[in-house]
Amino acid sequence: MTSEEVFARLKTLLVNDFRIPDAKITMEATFRGTLGLDSLDTVDFIYLVSKTFGIKADINEFRELHTVRLVCEFLAKKVPA
Repeated sequence: MTSEEVFARLKTLLVNDFRIPDAKITMEATFRGTLGLDSLDTVDFIYLVSKTFGIKADINEFRELHTVRLVCEFLAKKVPA
């Protein structure tokens, strides 16, 4: 799966489940700053990512992934094609 495909799915997830305006979601957006997710939202986000992409997500793997780009690149490597 490419980063672009991951980005499209993440964007849909963020718009539908977190009510974030589409225009705010860019590759450079930060989850806490730009998108306004708090710590509980982050846990929910990781859970939804694991369900959406069919992976077993470890919260520790996401600790340093502060931007949408970093999450896209991480998932592109982790998710089977």
